[in-house]
Parts: sequence; structure tokens; C-alpha cells
Amino acid sequence: MFGVVVGEGRRRCRCAGRDVGRMGSVRLLCTTNGLPKGAAMTHEERQRMCSELGVAEEKVFLSIKELREWRTSRAMAESSVGFVPTMGALHQGHISLLGSSTAENQTTVASIFVNPAQFAPHEDFGKYPRNARDDLANLFENNADYVFLPTQDDMYPGSKFGQTSKAVTKTHVVPDGIDFISEGAARPGFFTGVATVVCKLLNIVQPTNAYFGQKDGLQVIVIRRMVRDLNIPTRIVPCETIREDDGLAMSSRNIYLSKEQRKVAPRLYETLKLVKSAYEQGERDYARLIDLGNRNLEMEPLFQTEYLSICNSLEGEECRAVIPEENVMVSAAVNFGDCRILDNVLMGKQT
Repeated sequence: MFGVVVGEGRRRCRCAGRDVGRMGSVRLLCTTNGLPKGAAMTHEERQRMCSELGVAEEKVFLSIKELREWRTSRAMAESSVGFVPTMGALHQGHISLLGSSTAENQTTVASIFVNPAQFAPHEDFGKYPRNARDDLANLFENNADYVFLPTQDDMYPGSKFGQTSKAVTKTHVVPDGIDFISEGAARPGFFTGVATVVCKLLNIVQPTNAYFGQKDGLQVIVIRRMVRDLNIPTRIVPCETIREDDGLAMSSRNIYLSKEQRKVAPRLYETLKLVKSAYEQGERDYARLIDLGNRNLEMEPLFQTEYLSICNSLEGEECRAVIPEENVMVSAAVNFGDCRILDNVLMGKQT
């Protein structure tokens, strides 16, 4: 979620003046049962990390109460606030979102929260890469003004650490119909978890603008619809997908790719560009475009295609029959058996 370092590419993030490379410093903070320990940063850890990084402690919020006290102050009520929600394991895609926010707002807040509600029980919540110190360094080095690191207990009162999906809360934001299309069908319940946590974060931070990577195309659609339908006074700003030199979309999960998988992964983006090229040359038949994309994906023996979709880029509905001239997104996900990658490109005029 949230956005977009990793794999074999050469893009790097800067952390407090030092080059951390392609996730080289990321540690998986796990206990013997596979669940991450240190789920909550203590006040003592905050003090130590902020001292090491040369950052004032009041720049790091550990609770909703701390952030709300800051947000409701007179000065903040008069400021434009940009918000970049992340799950940590930062890469250049996240830094690009941060740059967009700092360019457009007086104040920028970033959050780090690995959201259990969007992980199914069989997924990688326990091994998702976590390194709060490097992420904090990276955010402040790249001009974040404040960082919010909430605990699971604060975000989902009464939940138990290790619970995932719908088990973490009795109240959910459910995007109607989304579990039946593309990424929603591939990960049922995922977008309920995403919509729920983003709604909560927007309610807590109350930003003027919030920034999300276009790499997670259906996520952007879901969040924009939610903000519109629930009358949330925040402008959602989709930002361009940041890619490795060979075209692979940056993702925190690219660290899971083996050397062989990483080598062939860019074929996914090449396939989407192939479909877009046919569209730009005048092809509008849905079935022919889908067939073109699927045949190209099938040429890579390591790929197990989960879906190839051509949908409305504003609402998410599959186009079918004749593809329109505007607001189109072609997206796909492929599985390697032990990990998966997804990507999308926009087609036609975007309104």
C-alpha cells in the first residue's frame, strides 16, 4: 500500500546524509514466531533516535493524542498540510511523494504504519521489512516536517498484535464492488483494509492534500472515491510511478524477488506499454487488447498471470467491448509462486 531501494536497480535513497543503497540497511524485526517485535516505539527509543538524527523529539508523534494536539494549534489551523502515508521500507517512490508534498504545502507530515487490516492471514505481515531509524532518517533528510508512528493499539483499539484483516476492528470502510475486479479480486478484503486505515489517517491528520503513488492504481481509485463519497475535505494527489532503470516499478516488496525473478520482472511493464502502444495506434477492441497483453505475459515462463485489466481510471469498472478515448488504465499482476508484482499505465486523456 501507499504508495512506490529495491531489487537489482540502481536508484537509491539518502538517509541522513548517507547512501543506504537498495534496502541494504533494512532489517526484518521478527521474533521466533515470525511476528515483528518492536511494534510500538517507546518514548525512550524516540529520544535516542531523535538524538542520533539531530531531530527535535516533538517532530515525531507516537500517538494520536500527540498529533491532534499539534494539529489543532492555532498555527497549524492556518497552514496547508501535506500528508504522505507509508508503511516504511522507504524507497525513491516514497521520496518522490514527499517532494511533491513539500513543494505544494507549508507543512508536510509523513506516517509510518504497517497496517494489519490490509494483510490476509496468509500474507507477509510478519516479515514485512521494518526499520524505523532508517525510515525516520530518510524522511527528515528529505524535508518531512513531522512523522507520525502510531501503535496498532492506538489505530485499532482492542486489537491484538498479530491479528490481521477484518479481525483488527469491528468498524470498516467497505468500497462497494471492489473485491470483484482486478487487484480487488486477487486480494479479497485488501481494499477494505486500505480504505479503513486511510480514512482513519485522514481523520487524524486532517491534511489539505494527501499524496499516493500511481503504481497502486486501483488503490488511488478507491481512495479518491472514498474521499468524494464520505465528504472528506482532503485533495487526493496521485503521483507518477517511480521506476528502476529497466522499468520495474519501485516497491518495498521487490526485496523478495530472487535474482532470476528480478531479471525478468520488467517484462510486466513492457507488456503494459505494448498494450498502450496498440491503443495509441487506434486499437479500441477490448478483447484484442487483452489478448495481446496476455500472449506477451505468457511468453515469460516464470510468470503466473493473476489478471490483466483495462478499466475506467476514475471508477475502476472494467471497460469491456469498445475502449473509450479517455480515462483508461491498463493494469496487471503476475505471481512467481513466492512473491508477486503489479503495475499499471494510464491510457487516453485523463480528466
